[in-house]
Formats: sequence, structure tokens, C-alpha cells
Amino acid sequence: MEERHIKERPEVGDAGRDVERSVAVELSGVTKRFGEFVAVDDLTLDIYEGEFFSLLGPSGCGKTTTLRMIAGFEEPTEGGISVDGDPVRGVPPYRRPVNTVFQSYAIFPHLNVFDNVAFGLRRAGVKGEELQRRVTDACEMVQLSGFEKRKPSMLSGGQQQRVALARALVNRPKVLLLDEPLGALDLKLRKEMQLYLKNLQHEVGITFIYVTHDQEEALTMSDRIAVINEGKVQQVADPPTLYELPKNRFVADFIGQTNVFSGTVESVREGHVTLRTSSGEKVEVTARGVEVEVGQEAHAAVRPEKIRFGSEGDNVSSTTIRQIVYLGVSTQYITELSGGERLVLYQQNSREEDNPEVGEEVPVAWDARNCLILGG
Repeated sequence: MEERHIKERPEVGDAGRDVERSVAVELSGVTKRFGEFVAVDDLTLDIYEGEFFSLLGPSGCGKTTTLRMIAGFEEPTEGGISVDGDPVRGVPPYRRPVNTVFQSYAIFPHLNVFDNVAFGLRRAGVKGEELQRRVTDACEMVQLSGFEKRKPSMLSGGQQQRVALARALVNRPKVLLLDEPLGALDLKLRKEMQLYLKNLQHEVGITFIYVTHDQEEALTMSDRIAVINEGKVQQVADPPTLYELPKNRFVADFIGQTNVFSGTVESVREGHVTLRTSSGEKVEVTARGVEVEVGQEAHAAVRPEKIRFGSEGDNVSSTTIRQIVYLGVSTQYITELSGGERLVLYQQNSREEDNPEVGEEVPVAWDARNCLILGG
């Protein structure tokens, strides 16, 4: 492996384990403008060989534009992109060692499964026994053995998506790009395909770069995730770090549900912060990696599942139940603090005990270690 391909993995706590990995895709200062609109703004990322990497963000944040630049369907206005160590700026899509799977599948309705999968191989001049073997292996890889003679109209949505995957993988790309490929599937099949894709990626060992706006989907499948907003990367991290230690309020709000308290820092002592909200609510927080000073305006966040009914904890407040939503595995309680702030909490539906009802006033508690100060 050439030394130019090796880079240090970002530090633990931000982007995962501190190990050296071969860089599959490198984006350096990439900016993309459409007229005066900046779709991608000075984006720098290293995506490692053999990892499942997701670009996550709201619609219009620049994630699909980034994927299209890696694929070669768009060219950067500024900056550079390298795949497997080689610059690809100006290289047409068909000459890049990448393949793309789209949400619309983009398989040919008039061709059967075999001919769909074989299409790219035939264009590359592959024939005879090698063609047969590679198509057969690709169909087996995506669990479509025995379906080779069927037309797409005879397949389910999930099977059609697997045909698209087989067609992309049969050419043995260095990188597979997936642009919201599960968006057209129903919820149950979508969840099944999430696990299937992750297992497939592990088996084939190819770098997957996955675009989605669904945070649960990204958390389920990814080794690392880049959260993007308005063309800028907000944070790159593995799923547990991203969920438990979001860097700023956007990441905290976008990744799952969270309760955010805004107020003034009242005291700081040995990594412990006391925040006072405008309504007088006192919030005890453990500071992790964010330095604040007394008198400074700050935000503190606590996840709904970290809050419990009761009066034992670093933070104890009286709340009134305003709404109850049964979710199956858990129940969501939307409550109101005495100062008027809304507080959401989840309780697992595994205990046989009396649960509060709408309008009831109950104490809630959570620990300072489960509450963190957010960056800007």
C-alpha cells in the first residue's frame, strides 16, 4: 500500500477508534456552487477503505451533491477529490472506480435479472464463462439465485433493489455510492434492508458511502456518519459518539429527540456546570469538552430516555403531563415544567406499575452525567 494512502484516523470521541486506515475517498476543501447558491461549502472528509460511511442531513443540505461529485456527475467548483489515492477531478463517471445505486433502482424493465446484472460487464467486454460466473456470483451475493430469468415486474421492491445492488457490485468497484436507496420501500422492508445492506457490506468489504436524511437508518448501518447542514459538516463520528456527545445544538436536535435548556451559566466547578434558565429552572450538567464561563449564555441537552419519574437525581423538577403517546416498546410523555418549558421523556413498557395520566402533576429526575453542554 502506498504511503500516500495512509492517514491518521480522527481522534477518539469525534470519529471513532484511533487507528490508521487506508483512505478510500478523500475530499479536500470541496465547494460546489450553482450560480450564487453554495450547495457544498469547503467540505473536507476522509472516508476509509472498507467502512460504511453515511452522509446525513436534511433535504437540501448538500449530501446528494457531494455524492454526485464523487461519482463524477457533478464537478467541484473548488477543491479536490481522490478515490483510492488518485485525483478524479475531470475524470468521467465511467472511468472512476465507483458505482452508484439510486433510490429509483434504475434497472431496465425489458431485461431479466441476469441481463440487468450483466449489462455493465458486457459493456466492459466480459464474455462467456467469466460473464456467467460473475453474474451468478453477484446474484448469489444478493440472495437472488434462481431469479435470473425473471423480469423486474415479477419482483418485489426489495428484490428490485437487490438487482440494482448486484449490477453495481458485479463490476467490483472500489467504492459503492448509495443515494437514499431504501426511500421507496415500506417501513418493515426498509428496516430489513438496512440490516441486509450492513451485512452485505461486511461480507464484500467494499467501501459504502450512503446518503440519507433518516437518522435512525444512519445510526443502524454506519461505522461513521458525517452530519451536514447548509453544505457544511457539523460533526463526523461513530453512531454512539454522535448520539451521546453531539457537538452542537443542530446535531443534538437532528440525531434523535432531545430536550434543550437555554440559560445562563451560574457556576462552574471541576467539570460541573449549573445552568439557570430564564424561567428560573436550575439544570445541573457535567461539562464534556466544552468550556464555559460564569455569566455566559449556554445550552444544555438531555435525551428523553435519560429522564425518569421520581425525585432521586441531580436534577429534580415538577412537571404536568400534557400528552401521552403509546409507541409499543415505550411510551412517550410530553410534559410541562413549572416555568412553561416542554420536557419529553420515554418510559419502557416493561414494568407493571401505575403510570401517570394527562393532567397529573409528577416529579421527574435525571443525572448531571446524562446532561451535556452543547457547543455553538
